[in-house]
Amino acid sequence: MSKYSYFFILLLIAVGTVLTFSTKRIFADDPPTITGVQLATSTKDSATIVWTTNKAADSIVNFGKQPHYGIMRDSGYDKTQHSIKLEDLDASTVYHFRVSSADALGNQGVSGDYVFVTGGFQDIKDIQKVSSMSQQTIVGQATDAISQITDPEALKIIQSEITNQAQDLLRPPEVIGLARAIDVTATEAKIIWATSRDSNSIVRFSREGQWNGTDYAQTVAVLEDSTKSHEVLITGLSPATIYHFQVESEDEFGLSGAGEDTTFTTKSPIPAIENVQIVKIEEDSATFAWSTNIPAAGAVIYENTVTGEIRSEGSPEFLTTQTVRLTDLTLGVTYVAIVKAENEQGEPSESDPITFTTIRDEEPPIISRVNNESTLYPGAETRIQTIVSWGTDEPSFCGMYYSEGLAPAENATKMEMNTEPSIDHVRVVTEFLPSTVYKFWIECEDRSENSVRSEDFVLFTPEKEKSIIDIILENFEGTFGWVKNIGG
Repeated sequence: MSKYSYFFILLLIAVGTVLTFSTKRIFADDPPTITGVQLATSTKDSATIVWTTNKAADSIVNFGKQPHYGIMRDSGYDKTQHSIKLEDLDASTVYHFRVSSADALGNQGVSGDYVFVTGGFQDIKDIQKVSSMSQQTIVGQATDAISQITDPEALKIIQSEITNQAQDLLRPPEVIGLARAIDVTATEAKIIWATSRDSNSIVRFSREGQWNGTDYAQTVAVLEDSTKSHEVLITGLSPATIYHFQVESEDEFGLSGAGEDTTFTTKSPIPAIENVQIVKIEEDSATFAWSTNIPAAGAVIYENTVTGEIRSEGSPEFLTTQTVRLTDLTLGVTYVAIVKAENEQGEPSESDPITFTTIRDEEPPIISRVNNESTLYPGAETRIQTIVSWGTDEPSFCGMYYSEGLAPAENATKMEMNTEPSIDHVRVVTEFLPSTVYKFWIECEDRSENSVRSEDFVLFTPEKEKSIIDIILENFEGTFGWVKNIGG
């Protein structure tokens, strides 16, 4: 069906000419369309509502303090720009309203629900800080009511009620549970906690050695954000250190709540493995050496590429330099090894893989760390005990040779070699004389019969202690030495 209806009218002109034209009208079921509804003006006791319709219509405003509307009407059907003033309203009050317009044929358009607040409390200081419109209304109405009270007893009652309500509402924010440190690294920690209402975020902290039980050395705060879920990042911390911390949150009223003292420990830095090298490769062993930037335990994890067997060898000591010897290897087999280091908190780092192949050993042992120490045991018969110690870079059979003074090597006394190969060697000599110079050297041989002779070393045995008689005779000779020349 067409939207419009046409009517034809015949006009009879005096000259007998007939003219025709048509008109159109809108169907009765097409109501006015309402747009642009808004509050034009508002005072403490009135408000003006305006809107627009797409055709001439009357003006109706339904309004009330609840969405159950009263009515204000302008019955003229002659306008598309509508304005109705609502009067005798209550000050500082929320009002609901909707507008409607009907054309001359009774077709009615109705808007949705709108809300406005009458004036009357805009001059109340900080009223805009009250976020809820309904709470603003209550504040305005209460202020207006209080301004009308003249009985002091009535004011006392109101004061008592306000105090009771304030004590309940104006309690400081409560820290819920314990604050926690998460995402802790060697130099950073994130502190999280929750509060009973919106407030800012403050963390106070100290290293354990600086904390006196009450005061904290440093503070980090996020004051611009007010929240119930708090998160503060602390930076610039020292590695492997215990920290005490306490959280605090302050609300918009300046009330603050604090949590209990809590601790966390920063992690140790991850060891950096440096200068990895294979010191020596033998038929059935290989010796690795490396260093780390911090004291760390270390190990070598290695795989036999023929059998796929994986083994490891290491040291639990926390050192900055490590030497590890792999044993029971198979001659002519290629191995893949990595060096692993761990800090005191068990956090590891690894080197790049290293490949090596065992070969026939043609290198002699390396003799190092040669030391000697002599002790004199006084008595009727003076005895000297000398301990000589040294090390080798691989298990070896070693013997020690010594001679008094600087006698040729062929006159040296030989101490027997050890019966089992070792890397740590000790010899004890009890035949040395007091106050005597001795020369000694060491000869070692590995299991592949590669032998080596050390350089010559010199030691001095302690001087024999003098007896009381010796001291008296020496003093006598010093005093009466001329006696020796009598008769000479």
